[in-house]
Amino acid sequence: MTGIDEQFNGKKLLVKKLIPFGFTKEGANYALVREILGGQFRLEIRVGRGKKVSVKVFDNDSGEEYLLFSVLSVQGALVGRIRKEVSAITDKFISECFETQIFKRKSANDLIGYAEQKYGDKPEYLWERFPQFAAIRKHENKKWYCLLGTVEKSKVGLKGDEIIEVANFKIVPKELPELLKKPGYLPAYHMNKKSWVTVILDGTVPLTEIKKLLDKSYTLA
Repeated sequence: MTGIDEQFNGKKLLVKKLIPFGFTKEGANYALVREILGGQFRLEIRVGRGKKVSVKVFDNDSGEEYLLFSVLSVQGALVGRIRKEVSAITDKFISECFETQIFKRKSANDLIGYAEQKYGDKPEYLWERFPQFAAIRKHENKKWYCLLGTVEKSKVGLKGDEIIEVANFKIVPKELPELLKKPGYLPAYHMNKKSWVTVILDGTVPLTEIKKLLDKSYTLA
């Protein structure tokens, strides 16, 4: 591995950006071919099933894949020049065709999509020191109605140091005791514990219920 493939981790591919960037469609897949080192080699970036990205370099004289490019331990002037040119292209590719994806759970991304579709509000990453947190605010008054984040279990009173994804919702205080009796609900993390509640986004709480929480939180904001 060159480490280049790792650049795509934690990022969401925006398929609609591929054609404008220069990719061509090949059936259900996409391909980008670029000549590098004055045409001596060519770079092929392919996007396949499941949006999986592969980056390969080929020797134009032999037509074969230049495997040394993919062996991290191999160093030298030629492979160094190849990696430099490839990195310039992949950096631009990432900048223009991906967005950072902090949240990986389906529940989290479905919630984000629901807020955007119904209310036109997107997550805002407001804290440079805490990039793993995002607020969803009413665009009319900028008041929060959802705070998403990734935290260690121990930070929310659970056992273990596993990272989990959570969402905070504004609630009617008198409803809190009953909510906290249900699986997947916790006292609010980093919010007022009387008027907010935390939900673990691991599928324990059904999406339909999470949407209702968001809707109610929106009306209370």
